[in-house]
Amino acid sequence: MENTHKAGFVSIIGKPNAGKSTLMNKLLGEPLSIITPKAQTTRRRIMGMLNGEDFQIVYSDTPGLLHPNYELHQAMMNCVKVSLEDADLVLLVVDVFETCDELLKEA
Repeated sequence: MENTHKAGFVSIIGKPNAGKSTLMNKLLGEPLSIITPKAQTTRRRIMGMLNGEDFQIVYSDTPGLLHPNYELHQAMMNCVKVSLEDADLVLLVVDVFETCDELLKEA
C-alpha cells in the first residue's frame, strides 16, 4: 500500500509587526505565539505543528526582518536564517499598506 502522507516545513517571515505571529496562531487554531503591538516580541523561532489525516505541516514563526545593529538583533537574524534553511516553503507576510523595501527584497 502506497503511503500518501505528506509533510513539510513552512517558514513565516516578514518585517517586524507584519502579522507573522497572528497568522501562525490562526493557521494552527491556537495561541502558540505571543502577539503584542511591540516590535521584536518574537526573538527566536517558534514552531507549531498542524496535523491532518494525510498531512503534517510544521510552521516556524520567525523574528521580524531587520538590519542587525546589536548582538541581540544578529542572534534574531540567525534564527531567521536557520528557519529558511530548514524550509520547504517560505511564506512572506507583508503589510499591504507599506511598500516593499530593500530589506524584504534581500529576503
